Amino acid sequence: MRLALPWVSGRGAGLGNELVPWCRAFLAAQVLGARCLPPAFGLNQRNYGRHFGTSRFDWLGHRALRAVLPHVEFTEADYLAHGGGDVTQAIKRFGEDRGLSQRSTWLLTTQGMWGGLGHIDAARDFALSTLYRSRFAAHNLVAVRQRLQPSLPVVGIHVRMGDFGEPLAPDAYRGRFNVALPPQWYRDVAWSIQEQMQGQVQFLVVSDAPADRLRGLMAGLQCVYTSDLADADCSDLLALARCDLLVCSVSSYSVWAAFLTDAPYLWYGPNLSLHDEGWGSIWGHEPGQQAPGSPTLQALARARGGVQPAPTRAWAVPAEGAVPAAAIEQLAARSARRATDLVRYGVVPVEAA
Repeated sequence: MRLALPWVSGRGAGLGNELVPWCRAFLAAQVLGARCLPPAFGLNQRNYGRHFGTSRFDWLGHRALRAVLPHVEFTEADYLAHGGGDVTQAIKRFGEDRGLSQRSTWLLTTQGMWGGLGHIDAARDFALSTLYRSRFAAHNLVAVRQRLQPSLPVVGIHVRMGDFGEPLAPDAYRGRFNVALPPQWYRDVAWSIQEQMQGQVQFLVVSDAPADRLRGLMAGLQCVYTSDLADADCSDLLALARCDLLVCSVSSYSVWAAFLTDAPYLWYGPNLSLHDEGWGSIWGHEPGQQAPGSPTLQALARARGGVQPAPTRAWAVPAEGAVPAAAIEQLAARSARRATDLVRYGVVPVEAA
């Protein structure tokens, strides 16, 4: 029996936080020939067990497995010691060092959000399929689709309020997570998009805020809301990932929505850590990202040495909410491509014989 388990400490965390070690455990299972178990959601106050079909006593089973099976833990220190980068290669080297391929029975655990999403890129399809196969996602996604106009591009807006700290002055957001963004910023961003798209756009608003507050915030815009859909944790994330442009909150949930799509997305500029020559990053303030060879410093070196302006799908939007014209061009291009999508009855140019 070989098992890979995303270990849950305490009562667990939000969906975005739980997905990172779950994906890491999944990749460990594929590399090492093991079975991946889902996280223990039994004590999680958000009741994710209802979505993924897990028992409310799963945490007891996981502790029993850890007590009786030979146990190894794959930590951030192990990841870095075995080369970092793509976690599949680090896990392979870790398994070789521990002789796991020669052992028939073991439990591998991993926990925490370390490594970011880049190191688990190979698990993106697993995350998408896991979310879609959750109990309520398919039904809710069809309901959302029925509310949207197929002819208009969709801008997804994630407004995180309920469980976050109160909005701050713009300068106080630098390097901070889990704080609510100023509601006016969302409105200014939406109206900037509305005006540049000449009204030919619709907004999908996903939030934990009350519906009446959202409607007041987005008054005058063509909006679709999901706040009336029950058990929408997974479907909301997938619906955001299907949008043509994403307006992020400063949260792991929005980070996952951006990770699960190739569409452009907007980030609150005052939150970014500043580097020389006008570059910004989400995690550049962290000690690990300031060390030589870190992913952030590698990206900074590539950006500095590349073509200017650097191609991107991520756009920093200032506190005033003015969306860059290049981001709007990407939104319009994604929408225009539908007319030339052959498998959706589109047309393409054909050279004359």
